[in-house]
Amino acid sequence: MSIAQSILDIAIAAAEKESAQRITRVNVVAGQLRGIVPLQFTFYFGLLAENTIAGGAYLNLEITPIRGRCRQCEETFTVEEYRYICPKCQGEDIQTVGGTELRLKDIEVE
Repeated sequence: MSIAQSILDIAIAAAEKESAQRITRVNVVAGQLRGIVPLQFTFYFGLLAENTIAGGAYLNLEITPIRGRCRQCEETFTVEEYRYICPKCQGEDIQTVGGTELRLKDIEVE
């Protein structure tokens, strides 16, 4: 719920800065490792947005996959089923390079 509140606060501040009357759409990018449950996030966002300029706004949530980079062969790959094993060399010394992001991509306003 706190993540939804933070996203909403950022969206409202940006819209108000541009003198927008209403937010119609909010686009959010979240990495799989953030553990966001889309249905819950959408529910909380809608609930918190009521009685604000974002009330009724469509929330588009894009979940990005976990990406890893092998420190042995430098192969970058999508981590499947939380298995941090390089598909090229089978190395297990993997650095997480994606899937942790969380950002407000953009908003649409009237």
